Amino acid sequence: MTVQTVKLGRERFVLLKEKDYQQLKAKAARQDAPRPSRRLTAQDRGDIAEARRRRNEPAHPYSQLRKELGLK
Repeated sequence: MTVQTVKLGRERFVLLKEKDYQQLKAKAARQDAPRPSRRLTAQDRGDIAEARRRRNEPAHPYSQLRKELGLK
């Protein structure tokens, strides 16, 4: 790939062959293409439900936890 840089004022520009530009453009389009989404399995749905359940549980204060464990 042949590249030439040109400075006009404070801006820098890159000149390259149109063929090289088209190849770069095609490569970028392939990388930006959306990937197929993966369906959630029953295990995934169960894990999500468990995480939500735990998130919504009230937090145990430290002193209450110590009592439950038999610590002073």
